[in-house]
Amino acid sequence: MAVTRAKGKKTRSAGRFGVRYGRKNRKLVADIEEKMRAEHTCSKCGAKKVKRTATGIWNCTKCDYTFAGGSYVPRTPAQVAMLRAVQSHKQEAQNF
Repeated sequence: MAVTRAKGKKTRSAGRFGVRYGRKNRKLVADIEEKMRAEHTCSKCGAKKVKRTATGIWNCTKCDYTFAGGSYVPRTPAQVAMLRAVQSHKQEAQNF
């Protein structure tokens, strides 16, 4: 006999696709949507109130600060690396 599980525990937000598109694709969609809907901090006021308005457009609901970011997360790994490089370059320039 088949073991029954709690509905939606395995499929998460991709459960709306049913059995279509394959397990891996549904898992990738669920992972992306989980990151997108997580709490994000505002770079201006520091509150965890940033929501996605449209693709790449993010808005803080507390201070009403709107900024461009990644499609699914406000700060992409490439952006974080670039900011770190700029910061270290500024420090090197100050030491001269």
